This record gives sequence, C-alpha cells and structure tokens, in this order.
Amino acid sequence: MNRNCFLKVFAIGILASSLFISCGDKTESKKEETVKPVSLQSINYDLAHPLQKWSLSDSLAQISGIAWVKNGQFLAIEDLRPILYEIKLGDTAGIISNKIQFRQAEEDKFDFEDLAVVNDTVYALWSHGAIFKIIRGKKEDSAQRTKTWLKKDNNTEGLAFDPVSGNLLIACKEESGLQDEKKSTRAIYEFDRKADSLKPGTFMLINKKDFEAVAGEKVDFYPAAIAVHPTTHDIYVISTKDTKAIAQFSHEGKLKAFDYIDKEVLPQPEGMCFDPEGNLYISTESRHHKPAYIYKFALKK
Repeated sequence: MNRNCFLKVFAIGILASSLFISCGDKTESKKEETVKPVSLQSINYDLAHPLQKWSLSDSLAQISGIAWVKNGQFLAIEDLRPILYEIKLGDTAGIISNKIQFRQAEEDKFDFEDLAVVNDTVYALWSHGAIFKIIRGKKEDSAQRTKTWLKKDNNTEGLAFDPVSGNLLIACKEESGLQDEKKSTRAIYEFDRKADSLKPGTFMLINKKDFEAVAGEKVDFYPAAIAVHPTTHDIYVISTKDTKAIAQFSHEGKLKAFDYIDKEVLPQPEGMCFDPEGNLYISTESRHHKPAYIYKFALKK
C-alpha cells in the first residue's frame, strides 16, 4: 500500500470513529431526556390553608390523640396521664370541659399515643401495644386493659375506628413484627372489638418503595396517627419522625397520594380525625414556646 492510500484509509477510520462516538453521545442524551421526575400526587386536603385553629391549655402540651365526638366537641389524650379530656372548641381556643381518669396514675408509667371513640366506648392506645377500653356509664365509667402481642419495639402510635369492619386499626411506628420484611416497612394491624384481640396477619403494609410513584423519591415513613375517612373509607396516615408528611391510602392499602407537612404550621403532628362531613382535624404538640393546637382542614376546591 502506497503512502497516499494509507492516508486515505487512516482518514476514513478517524471519520468512522467520530461518527460512532457522536451517535453514542446522541443516544445517551436521548436516554437522559426521557428521564423525567415524578410529580407529587397530593392528598385531597389543602394543608397550606387551614380553615381554623384552636390553641390548647398547658395540660395538653403533649397532646397525642384526638377523636371527634359531636359538633364542636372532641376527646383528647396526652402522653403521660391516663386521662381523657373532653374539649369544646370555641372561637380561638379549645376549652377543657371535663377530665376522666380511667387508671390510677401511680400504677404504671404510661405513654398513651392515640384514642378512638365508638358510641359510648373509648379505646386508648399505649405505645407498648396494649389497648384500654373505657365504657362510659351513666353513674360511673369502667376500664379494662387488653394486651396484644405487639410490644415496645413495634411502638404502636396510631389508633382509628374502621367503619367498614367495625374494628380498630393500629399503626406501628417502628418494627412491623414481620421477619421477612425490610426494617423500613411499617405495618397496620386490625383489632377485633368483639373478640378483644388482635387479628393474625397484617391489615396493610407501608413500603418505602411505594412512595417513589407519588412522591418522586423514597421516603422514611414513621406512622404517628391514623384515621379512616367517613365516606370514601380512604385511610390517612401521618408521619412525624424525620419525615413530616401525610399519606392517603385506599381501604385496600394502595398508596394514592402524599404530602409533606409544613413544620412551621404543624411542628409535631400527633393526632388526627375526621368529622362526619369529612373535614380533617390534626393536632400538634406544643413546640418552640407555642401552645398545642388543633387545626381544621377542608377538601380542596
């Protein structure tokens, strides 16, 4: 091969290599262009614009659960005392109208996390998995404690009445209690009110990977409160630890929507419930020299 032919072949090789590299770059660029961030699928409530808020007294600074009773009246519980607080909502403040002590405070160290109301019966949840059943009588109240196999490591923090089954739902903030599940998986169990016992198996699971589809990223979720919508029966769960957020699930346990919570509005959301019209109420503990509050939120228009 003479010198001219060699130079022609060399030049053709360089050109072919350049075209190959250029096409490769275009292919990579095209792939990058097709990757789009997942948009946030928000819940049905406007958390940025509460309809109203009510400040609470110092005795409810550590409010951990709320339940709707009737128009303008709620029951509440706080962490350390076995006391039910009857609250009447005024214009700007929630006034304690009655206190019901259902256990001797000196008997045990308590950590009450939530409550649920079913007719004349109130259920209070201890963080170690026990449920206290308080029956309101005309002359006096009675209370009984029911243990479940859920323990301190599960950290039971959410309790709600499920109108579909007539039972209670218990949300675990920490360990799911399932050997084959990841540590990040959270579990919700069903408590059979008639049998006074926890049903075997889980009612639903909350998986970290499920949040990618609606939040655009994996989310560390630690259930602190749970409530069932009165008409749609969607299940709402609040996370307080690390990620402050609220997730909306179908009654079958499918994640439908998700919102981050503004910590300036709700610095420590621990309680949640609905009224029969579907308005959402969230209570937050006292933080940064501000009192505890109950907020009311309406459906988005």
